[in-house]
Amino acid sequence: MARNKIRVGRWGVSEGLRTFVEEMPYERRSIIAFVREVANGLSPGTVILDVGAGSAPYRELFAHCEYITADWTRSPHEQSSEVDVLANAQALPLKNDTADAVLLTQVLEHVVDPAAVLLEMSRVLRPGGRLFLTVPFVWEVHEAPFDFWRFTPFSLQDLLTSAGFEGVVIQPRTDCFTTTAQLLRNLRSAMGRAADGRDTERDAASALLDELADRVAALGPLDSRGVLPLGWTVSARQP
Repeated sequence: MARNKIRVGRWGVSEGLRTFVEEMPYERRSIIAFVREVANGLSPGTVILDVGAGSAPYRELFAHCEYITADWTRSPHEQSSEVDVLANAQALPLKNDTADAVLLTQVLEHVVDPAAVLLEMSRVLRPGGRLFLTVPFVWEVHEAPFDFWRFTPFSLQDLLTSAGFEGVVIQPRTDCFTTTAQLLRNLRSAMGRAADGRDTERDAASALLDELADRVAALGPLDSRGVLPLGWTVSARQP
């Protein structure tokens, strides 16, 4: 499928990707940092399967790879119907040992059976292949009614080990202050709008929340425990 030429901006990524990240800055900056690290660690020609890719916002980071996208028919994301593989994540129409790497960003919370999906990722990965994923720990209900889970490091370790993965590494994506900052920003949409004559006050509240968020996020280096992140990054290896 032909793709539009990517215009690179000041981040070294396209303006489209920069805009996508800045829609939820504290959340998505942590995700793109992880995905960029993953992409930079893959050799040219690596076959990577992006499951739950939606509109594939991170495609450009894998320009040196053979990048395959997958999503399902009920995805809420724009352009999801244009993916390479349109199927349920726990029953992909792909042969065993198809991919060298699999990427799932913010996907497992939206599947009814995460264990079954991870078993399917194990099936499509080649021996020695790598699984990379991000999941939420603190986040509002979203993409309803397909929002089923939040994860701890212990649940992730159990799920991945049970699916046969080895070398599991789980890291917090943000510090507790950055988590709070993103939630403050999320309050803008959570409070909504109403025909009660108070939307001007809501606009003022939104501006205050943004200011507070930036001030709270600046305290990030003080977090010494890493127990209240927005979510986790995970890497694991197929034996």
